[in-house]
Amino acid sequence: MLACFSDKGTIHYIPAGVEGPARQQGVAIWTGLIDVFPDLTNRIMALYVGDDGRSVTAEVMISGTQAKDGFGIPNLGKRYELPHAFIITGSPDGGIDRMTAYWDNASWFTMLGRTSLA
Repeated sequence: MLACFSDKGTIHYIPAGVEGPARQQGVAIWTGLIDVFPDLTNRIMALYVGDDGRSVTAEVMISGTQAKDGFGIPNLGKRYELPHAFIITGSPDGGIDRMTAYWDNASWFTMLGRTSLA
């Protein structure tokens, strides 16, 4: 994933409150997700290309089975499948300059058995 980003590319994962350089914040969240959900899958449902020729919005269904505690969620071995929206802006050199992601955190927590947002 990191290879798709420009040197100064950033992520903005709004529901998680995670944003910053993809080389630091992106790597941390992506490796964390794969560690906690080793069967993690991403299925592209739809792509919408922006009129500017540099942006795309992707509807992605992400799923996985929890294998260990992570992201404040105790492991109950539950599986989730949750739609995500990614807004991606490209750089002139062809890499990703910015990726903003949205999903329903409350639904994610509920699917995995977390009963409190506190």
